[in-house]
Amino acid sequence: MVGYVGWLLFGPGRYSLWERCLYLPVYVVSRLLWRVRIEWSRGYREWERSELLLTDRMEGGAVLVANHCSSMDPMFVQLCAGRRVHWMVTSLYFQKPVIGSLLRSFETIPTHRSGMDTASTKQAISLAKQGRYVGMFPEGRINRTGQPLMTIRPGAALVALRAKVPSVPIWIEGAPIGPSIFSALFRSANIRVLVEQPNDWGLQAENQSGRSDRLVAEEWIA
Repeated sequence: MVGYVGWLLFGPGRYSLWERCLYLPVYVVSRLLWRVRIEWSRGYREWERSELLLTDRMEGGAVLVANHCSSMDPMFVQLCAGRRVHWMVTSLYFQKPVIGSLLRSFETIPTHRSGMDTASTKQAISLAKQGRYVGMFPEGRINRTGQPLMTIRPGAALVALRAKVPSVPIWIEGAPIGPSIFSALFRSANIRVLVEQPNDWGLQAENQSGRSDRLVAEEWIA
């Protein structure tokens, strides 16, 4: 208990007091029930100190891109971020009384499940330009196929390109899976979260051929 109070008051990361109160349950459940292990890319020597969080390793905004097998995946990514992540979430969940209130408190971005939502994309780009973290699952929905990945959509690449920020690939293994959104919350698990080094494609891409940004993003993920 002392450890959790200590994290609430003095823990790592760049959180306001309200954000620490908001994310404390995430920290407690992830450590006690799911035993999440964060691993960092060895591509850069300065990334080898595992106690550092993502916000300690890079400045400015970024698009955090992760695979999606569990409804709890945003919690695992939040553990390695070190500051608020603004997730893009289907607008259907915002219509549910309890879930909608939680999503608003976490400052998530409502979007259409089809992936064709100009307003949400503009909001994500604006937040990334402001130096915020935007979290996206490019598969578009929870992967229940048994395959490592489903078809990847270009939305995350498009946001990184237009916001001119790096993307950070994140791979989640061992996440609890259940038939409903909350059922995974009560399943124990051993989870590995691998955070790769930032991909600066969004900063380097030059569109000088007259092609649309969406076409450039689609070519990048191909």
